[in-house]
Amino acid sequence: MCVAPGAAAASEDAAPTWVKRPDFAELRAAWPVEAARQGKGGFVALKCEVNVQGGLETCKVEKEDPPGAGFGLAALSLTPSFQMKPKVVDGRPVRGEVRVPIKFAIRGGMGFAGSTSALVANPLWLRAPTYADVAAVRPARAGDAVSGHASIRCEVTSANTLDDCKVLMESPPAKGFGAAALKLAERFELLPVGDASKDVYVNLAVRFGGAETERAVSHPRWITGLDPKKVAEIFPAAAVERGLVEGVGVAECTVGVGGGLTACKVAREDPVEAGFGEAAVAVAGIMQMSPWTDDGRPVDGAVIRLPIRFKKAPQAAN
Repeated sequence: MCVAPGAAAASEDAAPTWVKRPDFAELRAAWPVEAARQGKGGFVALKCEVNVQGGLETCKVEKEDPPGAGFGLAALSLTPSFQMKPKVVDGRPVRGEVRVPIKFAIRGGMGFAGSTSALVANPLWLRAPTYADVAAVRPARAGDAVSGHASIRCEVTSANTLDDCKVLMESPPAKGFGAAALKLAERFELLPVGDASKDVYVNLAVRFGGAETERAVSHPRWITGLDPKKVAEIFPAAAVERGLVEGVGVAECTVGVGGGLTACKVAREDPVEAGFGEAAVAVAGIMQMSPWTDDGRPVDGAVIRLPIRFKKAPQAAN
């Protein structure tokens, strides 16, 4: 079982290089349950962005072999354990891209029988720290301008909270970002996960922005997503009166502390004055995203635009 470095994207100065990768225990804990029972291994190739702190973001599975066996999700769950030196251009760190091949190779005598731990892939959070919470624990010795990144590994309790957390990595080192991340652990609560017969763990990324922190959510994960039935139910009466059978409304909303969408307003509609904007606002009001992103940020205060397409259901024949 090993993790091999991928070919880094071409750069003018220095390509990203590895600093830290998951250890044996982390890889073993992330192994898909059914594959473990059958004693099978697999291979995954991830494509990720490397931020200026050297953490992996927006990772996607490019290849999974065998397909559908769970190795892709297992690999994604391990990304907070990776740390790189970022790409350098003109002497300054910049965002880069890497491809990360991960080989889940069975070794003689490793044996999964009686395995008592499992690692959660891509957890959804019911409760998570806010930007104010992150700012409150930010280490003073890091200074206002320095961005930081830490990854911690925690046990998931029977109440779906976190306990017994340990720092996997922090960047830059010796600035206190790891200890700060540990202080936030008590504020997390997951959706119910795992097997009660196993010790369940989660790898958690935490990012600390500088003095100016942009509040944005580029890849929301929905706890309560778009409900097609609700969309069909509220097809606007004004559109029906005009003989329209479809349209688009765009709601602009602010993300609340728990991931719900608040202060929604009409940003755009097509065609205009047919009620599609107001209908989009109504739909957005019942949606809720995970209050913590996979790459380690709160979501509260971010402004998002949510386009919703409405299509009138055909009338049932008598």
